[in-house]
Amino acid sequence: MVTRRQFLFGCAGTLAALSGASFASEYKKINKSIPILLYHRVGYQTDNYTVSPTRFEDDMRTLSREGYTCLSLAQVKQYLQSTRSTPLPDKSILITLDDGYLDNYINVFPILQQYNMKASFYIITGMIGEDDRLTASQIREMQAAGMDFGSHTVTHRFLSELTPAEMKIELTNSKIALEQLLGKSIDFVAYPGGSYNTQTLTIAKEAGYEAGLSTHYGYEMFHSPFEMKRIPLFHYDRSITYVMLRKGLLPTLLQ
Repeated sequence: MVTRRQFLFGCAGTLAALSGASFASEYKKINKSIPILLYHRVGYQTDNYTVSPTRFEDDMRTLSREGYTCLSLAQVKQYLQSTRSTPLPDKSILITLDDGYLDNYINVFPILQQYNMKASFYIITGMIGEDDRLTASQIREMQAAGMDFGSHTVTHRFLSELTPAEMKIELTNSKIALEQLLGKSIDFVAYPGGSYNTQTLTIAKEAGYEAGLSTHYGYEMFHSPFEMKRIPLFHYDRSITYVMLRKGLLPTLLQ
């Protein structure tokens, strides 16, 4: 007898194998959910966390062709504060990039502008302006062009390994630093390495954040705003269609 899990994985394999297949119809099966994509580096390194500029542009072209709407963090915040009563645009998507590498300005920013898309960048504030990292002026330029920013803590230490006092410093000081740099409220935090615990969530709320981004796979259904799921993309991944089906759609359906 075929189990539900086996059936779903079989279906996904068939869908992903179809050349040029649209994943829009599958996406619509998940009520009030969105894919949140997670990138790190976009360049020419060959490590797992780096995708090539060609691959990133292919992803953005596919999303644009499929008719996805890139959300701003302000839209997500409004949606959360309205207790999800304010509808999001059809086929909404949130594009995120962690760590604040310089290639986010050199390679990612122009591609996003080319396809009239936006993303949110999660910055390690203690590394702003260091070698191979975004500078303060680049961050301000990107914000002026419609890009969003969130906290990725001060030092990128794994939060679950810290004391509550250390967690508070990491979360609060990074928020303050970005707010002073950009002149606006910083409402979202991405947990370094996806590392957090229940104390982290409490401290993040107390620090004034509206939501936290994890590294748990799946489409985000907004059940727990401080544990928002994302769909990571790595150097070795196949097309974005395949990734969104395999890493996003199925983990959500199997919950």
